[in-house]
Amino acid sequence: MKNQSSRYSRLALSILLACTCFADNSVRAQDISGGASVLLASADVEAKFGKGIFTPPKNVVHATKRLEKKTVVRSAVRAAHTQRQTTAGNRQQTSRAGDSGNRTSDSTKPPLDFTRPLGDPARRISTAEDHNKQGDDFFDAGNYEKAVASYQQAIRLKANYPEAHLNLGEAYFNLGRYDEAVTSDKQALLLKPDWADAYLALGNAYLKLDRTEEALEALKRAHALEPADDDTRNALSLAYYDRGVAAYNAGRYEAAVADYQQAVSLKPNYAEAHNNLGDAYRRLEKFPEAIEAYKTAVRLKPDSADAYSDLSWIYDKLGRYPEAAESYRQVIRLKPDDAEANNNMGYALGKTKRWPEAIEAFKRAIQLKADYAEAYSNLGWAYNNTGNFGAAVEPLKHAIQLKPELPEGHFNIGITYSRLQQKPEALAAFQKTVQLKPDWPAAQNNLGYGYGSLGKWKEAIAAHQQAITLKPDYAGAHFNLGYAYLKSGNKKAAGEEYKLLKPLNLGLANQLYIMIYNKQPPRT
Repeated sequence: MKNQSSRYSRLALSILLACTCFADNSVRAQDISGGASVLLASADVEAKFGKGIFTPPKNVVHATKRLEKKTVVRSAVRAAHTQRQTTAGNRQQTSRAGDSGNRTSDSTKPPLDFTRPLGDPARRISTAEDHNKQGDDFFDAGNYEKAVASYQQAIRLKANYPEAHLNLGEAYFNLGRYDEAVTSDKQALLLKPDWADAYLALGNAYLKLDRTEEALEALKRAHALEPADDDTRNALSLAYYDRGVAAYNAGRYEAAVADYQQAVSLKPNYAEAHNNLGDAYRRLEKFPEAIEAYKTAVRLKPDSADAYSDLSWIYDKLGRYPEAAESYRQVIRLKPDDAEANNNMGYALGKTKRWPEAIEAFKRAIQLKADYAEAYSNLGWAYNNTGNFGAAVEPLKHAIQLKPELPEGHFNIGITYSRLQQKPEALAAFQKTVQLKPDWPAAQNNLGYGYGSLGKWKEAIAAHQQAITLKPDYAGAHFNLGYAYLKSGNKKAAGEEYKLLKPLNLGLANQLYIMIYNKQPPRT
């Protein structure tokens, strides 16, 4: 007859529980999860995510998206060089900005402003329009300094010349003199209110000066005047993006969401804005919305490893492991030497019971990062779940050697030792796990199992009670506590545990009832 401790066994509860039956067929629940990743930031009950403590995605500070336009082309100033109707046959004729409109149909005969004394040929004086045109020619040639001088001369000759003011502002913009561009653009608007092009130019200059609120005001006016204009929509989208960045970095995630939504509504193919929108939703723990934003980001920009990584994290967080594994595959496609991505993919594959693939992923992570303690621990976790406990020993020992403070390594090797019937070693491993991570319910439950395996029922009861304190609905711990009470001679307390266990897990409750009363439980 084997002693009491040798009769102390385990019951499999889905992926987290394993069973080993001893001579008297009594059972106890032991948690065998213990996979590790660098992903989730919580010690979820029953080591739901294996390692228990994962590193969340890095909350990288969002960066403003500088206006890509370093220079503007003159053709962007549409209203500065308009088409006007001639008096003859309604033919279109190009008129330079600021043309007086009083030229005769004989364009070869320029108007005479004055004549020299008799005998000298008539000479035409340059007008404001002529200087504006000269500025245009310099502008088109990229000679913005000379363009500025010509536009300034046009304005000296004709102060109320809105087109010349706007052209001057655009020349200043191309010279990087954004404050002066703002002044000129404002003057153009004073002379010609409700001019969409001038508001657009003003908004762009404000963007270059990082004056986001003023840029938004100007660009919203431009958009209201010409809602279909692509340049205006893109610039306004960028302004909302920049304001979203400021809100996100200040921790105002709801405001960031609102601004990023505006950015993508104006520019639906804005991959960076969709990605940042996903970040803001993630910080608000609005995971379904974050998923959609990240999915759009990677659709628009398939080479975005960061977006795939964040998407994988959320899938993992929500327990959507097949999708997490596929997203990690995409990260690895883009960053094949990313050890963490290989490790995390292995974890997701393990959670879908694709153990051979998981083992290969963990091995690849170790090849890429020889001192990767979590990957060694995960490899041991995978071997444990395939029943290959002998193979689990070495990687788990290596994990602990690399990182003695890794609770999951000690937890996993405790499972391994218990399955190899090395009971003192198993108890020591679980004691170390609890020392490192006392708030881990599964570790407390397995510590109780370790004590019970050696017949130390008082200590076993205390550990199972602590597991239940941490997780009141922990069915495996209630079962084990009832069994420990029974073995310690407290049949009444064991019966109370049966009552508590019944609504949590009827199957386990019925087994505990049979062990306590040696008969089938009453039908309900």
